[in-house]
Amino acid sequence: MKQFTTRQIVLLGILMEVGITLIHAPAQAADHANQHAYWTCVIAAIVLCLPIWAMLRLKRRFPDQDLMQAMVSSHPVLGRLLLAIYLILFLIIFARDLRIITDLVEVVLLPLTPIVVVSLIVLLTMVFMVKGGMNTLINMTEIFVPLLIVTLLTMPLFFGGNMDFSMLRPYLHPEVDGVIKGSWRMLGYMADIMIVPFVISGKSYNGRSAWFGHLLGTAILIMLVLLSELVIGVPILSRLFYPSYELVRQLQLTDFLDRFDLFVTALTVPTFLTKIGVDLYVTSLAVKRMFAHVWGSLMVWPVGLLGYVCSFMLFSNIVQIYDFSREWTAVMVIFFVFMPFLLWMLLRPKFKGSGNDDKSSSGRERDRSDQKEGQQESETGHTHL
Repeated sequence: MKQFTTRQIVLLGILMEVGITLIHAPAQAADHANQHAYWTCVIAAIVLCLPIWAMLRLKRRFPDQDLMQAMVSSHPVLGRLLLAIYLILFLIIFARDLRIITDLVEVVLLPLTPIVVVSLIVLLTMVFMVKGGMNTLINMTEIFVPLLIVTLLTMPLFFGGNMDFSMLRPYLHPEVDGVIKGSWRMLGYMADIMIVPFVISGKSYNGRSAWFGHLLGTAILIMLVLLSELVIGVPILSRLFYPSYELVRQLQLTDFLDRFDLFVTALTVPTFLTKIGVDLYVTSLAVKRMFAHVWGSLMVWPVGLLGYVCSFMLFSNIVQIYDFSREWTAVMVIFFVFMPFLLWMLLRPKFKGSGNDDKSSSGRERDRSDQKEGQQESETGHTHL
């Protein structure tokens, strides 16, 4: 019995690839690629096809385990060392996304509230979400991601004559150097889709769910970038921190709904919170996988508070996150593009064997307990920290 359905994994993949990417990555893509910014999504998506393929091949060896369980069960020492590195990476991703959504909420919804209070409120919301386990996050994904998709699909109907297709000229003469630079910025955010195998077992993370999630997420980003170019214009788009919010502000249904952007924001902000909740979940789960006797739900608060502090220590303002995108993509390429191929070559399931060494037998007991835990999660359909 599958732990999660294909539809749920597809929606989770869309959430991880689109959730934070649509906030300000389109502006960076337009700053370099100009009117051909939508091609940056295509190139970044093609690059991500390679690690997704490697992850699918790897997950077939561990159908009852997530990737972190597989790392620890295959190589207890080296696996935990790699897991410690990934833990730092997940913590930085969580701190980055928390800082982005905090600044967005402060600018759009709560301009008079101190930013530290806004961030703490967001953290409280996510902690209670994550304590419910992966099932709670998946259920929230099933609610808010379809709302986000419907909102994006209906936006062209409301813009109508406001779309200026001359903004895309010349159509067939892209600036290759600018498109490559824009793709580099876009890849750093779209690569978050590679977090899914770390929290989902091999039975659920199959080819159909992985490829459909990646394809639909890329299509949504292309449509959003195109709408931003057609409605806002490339010269203005490349100078905005929150182009998606500025795009929503152009929606005006009637004179009585001139602040329709607040309604749309109220629908989309929970989607962003759910994505950051997955970041917090995978960070807490990494602590649990490293230390077998740690109760993961007790680590949600300490890990959340550590990410809260790091969000202000690492990024004093949103401009630093914007400027750090070039260097950050290099980190994501190493750990989410190249590392899956290395893991594919290294990780092999261990078979039971006989031996008299107490140390090796205790290691096998831990491996069997991890496998048994993964099988129980797969059979019951529940995953808790």
